[in-house]
Amino acid sequence: MNKLPAFLISTGRATRSGRLVSAAGLLMFATFSSGAPTLSGIDSGGAELKSGLQISITGAGFGSKDQSAPVLYDQTDVTWENGVVNKYQSTFEDMTLVKRVTVDPNTIWTKPSVPEEHSSGMLVTNSRQTRDGELGSHYYGKGNVNFLGWPKASGGERTAYQSSKMYSAFWIKLPYDLTNYYAIPAEKNPSSFITGGSESYGEEIKIEGVDGLGKVIAYEKVGKVPNGWLFIEPPRGVSIKELTGKRVVGLDSGSEVVFPESSSLSKFDQSGFLSPRGKYARFWSDPSGTGYRFSLANLGLAGTGKSIWANAFGSRSPEPGTWNLFEIEIDLGSNPSLTAWLNGRVYLASDNEWTEALKSSSVDDTTGLTIALLGIDDFMPVPFTVELDDIYLDKSLHRVLLCNLPTIEEVRSKGAHCEVQRPVAWKEREISIELKLGTLSQHKDSVYLYVFDSKGDVNARGWELNKVNAPLPPQDFQAQ
Repeated sequence: MNKLPAFLISTGRATRSGRLVSAAGLLMFATFSSGAPTLSGIDSGGAELKSGLQISITGAGFGSKDQSAPVLYDQTDVTWENGVVNKYQSTFEDMTLVKRVTVDPNTIWTKPSVPEEHSSGMLVTNSRQTRDGELGSHYYGKGNVNFLGWPKASGGERTAYQSSKMYSAFWIKLPYDLTNYYAIPAEKNPSSFITGGSESYGEEIKIEGVDGLGKVIAYEKVGKVPNGWLFIEPPRGVSIKELTGKRVVGLDSGSEVVFPESSSLSKFDQSGFLSPRGKYARFWSDPSGTGYRFSLANLGLAGTGKSIWANAFGSRSPEPGTWNLFEIEIDLGSNPSLTAWLNGRVYLASDNEWTEALKSSSVDDTTGLTIALLGIDDFMPVPFTVELDDIYLDKSLHRVLLCNLPTIEEVRSKGAHCEVQRPVAWKEREISIELKLGTLSQHKDSVYLYVFDSKGDVNARGWELNKVNAPLPPQDFQAQ
């Protein structure tokens, strides 16, 4: 059996030979066509909208779905595995470590990270502020290597199904920008630059010859450099060429340090600058990395085999200090495509070059993709923390979203707040879902329902659910 060469599609600033896809040319990856689903009715049984309510959606073009439920919908304290509820983690005390299956046979994730010198491991927390402000739990990790991986729902490290398609979504919160931070040797030990404490920015900084202000992230005593390391965030869009050899001055402290002329070649053990790096997610078909491989990251590597890249993120990255929704849709079938969205907008998407490269790879390995890593993983982001919640994985492109904009074109072009719903039953003309309003319940505006079929096509106009806590609309609504 021939396998697809492993590949890493990345979101970093590195360039490649060939054409770089522009964000403006990618809006149509929010696919909608004449054959897209249409909606004709929604029934809540007369109840007002609230999370946990089961509603029925009728229409046409929904398509058949082998398994109505997604493979995984992990809300941390309550997890749905192939439609079966698992409340194991609801018994966890605050900051309980998520352990590997070799230690805890009941774990949700068979291969999460383990605690290290600068990393806590992934913890279940019920004391930190939740995404929607309600009581509940989510995942939290402090340090540079904290991730979840290989959920039992998909078979652990041996994927339990075959599928050429995958849709996954997850909410992530980081205190700083993973795509725009540098570490440089500090001017003294400890640094006299003003830091803001864990998960908070410190003082603003002025970089010689550079417009705008940056920020101090943290001071860390790591590695063998005598004075430790100062982590800073320059103004967005500033290149390394503009930074090297320049004075960095703290606006409040008056402290100064010179940005090094060259990079460190030995991580934290050699003087020099260290550039942004880190990853949010990996989706693999097997733990050896020899099958399908996709990584959502902030720097680029070819992986093994031919380098297959597509990059359209521009300057977009998760907003620090807030919850951000990533969605990833992968189709490795007869007409391969890959799209990632951040808070509704296209973040990264494949192009014709990517598609043709995959077609020429003689792909006949249909082992399903699963979540190999979710969180952060690299030696660099030592001052970072990561929070995760509402993790969704399915072996098809079918899904239902609630968003706060009335058309899918607006969702994809402007960005939107969307919540992924949990399908309970799925037929060609009728779907049942359990509502998950998340923070949409805090919005005063209308919310709109979107149904995606097996090709990722979606109704162009959403079904308006009026105010979130108001009655549902008339039954004669037709999404055009």
